[in-house]
Amino acid sequence: MGGLRRRMGDFAVNGLLAMLAQAAADDVGLTVGGTVVMTCSIVLVLGLTIFCMTRILREKRPTEHHHAPLDIDTHDREA
Repeated sequence: MGGLRRRMGDFAVNGLLAMLAQAAADDVGLTVGGTVVMTCSIVLVLGLTIFCMTRILREKRPTEHHHAPLDIDTHDREA
C-alpha cells in the first residue's frame, strides 16, 4: 500500500510541476470566455460576501435567531 501511495504522490507532484511549467510559458494566456467566467465568479463571490457581512454587521443588537437552540435532540445518547 505504501508503494501505491508513493506512486500517486509522485503522479500528483509531476502533474503539478507540468501545470506550473505550462503556466510559466509565454504563449499561454486566458481566453475571452475564461476571462468572462473568472470575472463573473469573482464578482459573485465578493458581492455575496459583502452582502452577508453588511447584513450581519448592520444590526443594532444580535437577536436570538442568530444562535442555535440549546435543546437540540441529536439522538446520540439513546441506548
